[in-house]
Amino acid sequence: MRNEWLSRRLKDMGKTGIGLARSLGVDKARVSEIIGGRRGVRAEEVPVIAHYLHMSESEVIACLAGRAGPLAGSDDVPPPRALPAGEGGAPMGEAPAGAFGFNAARLPPTAAMPLDVPVFGTAVGGVDGDFEMNGEVIDRVRRPPGLTNARNAFALYVVGTSMSPRYDEGDLIFLHPGRPPVPGCDVVVELHAQDEFGRHKALLKTYGGKTPTRLLLSQLNPAGPVEIPLDQVRQVLRVLRTNELLGV
Repeated sequence: MRNEWLSRRLKDMGKTGIGLARSLGVDKARVSEIIGGRRGVRAEEVPVIAHYLHMSESEVIACLAGRAGPLAGSDDVPPPRALPAGEGGAPMGEAPAGAFGFNAARLPPTAAMPLDVPVFGTAVGGVDGDFEMNGEVIDRVRRPPGLTNARNAFALYVVGTSMSPRYDEGDLIFLHPGRPPVPGCDVVVELHAQDEFGRHKALLKTYGGKTPTRLLLSQLNPAGPVEIPLDQVRQVLRVLRTNELLGV
């Protein structure tokens, strides 16, 4: 989904994509990709965007989820307001409602999120963007609000560059085995094939659907379709988007 509200907000605030990119610690091209819908916003980037644009985190999240009110022109964008103490505008859980014509989501502070989501280890595999999942817990990260009751959710660190620039190597992604993939969502496809150590091969791709015999996928780098015979597929795990992680 395109994020044209972001370019309008930058213009009306007298700010630039270059400045936002510097705040995020990324190249300006990444901001252009966010605006164009070619790159998602990561959970840890929401407070930075909110602070830079003088918005609350809940306002940013609602805009990213397409739930904000009209933002067709500068008259529809609320004026800058003083930021409360603390990074990212209104503290999480205390964001004002209605600034963009929606009821702002109430989100818990980061410290209140349990540090209990397992991160499973991965290893770089072949040259086609595949990697190996070893099933070993190598880390634990905080549980986002959208996964409060998802006991089987887990996370992986991205390996490879087949989905760059949407995901860079080392990015953290969350997966929910209970949520079925839908066309256009990103997925991790785990294959039956194993190496000599029992590690399953897997791929991070965009889900396009399936035929009676094949799983239809695509990737960004290099851009193009990917098809896998269904009898080689062990499971398809949906990568959760920012709005799903934050429960809005």
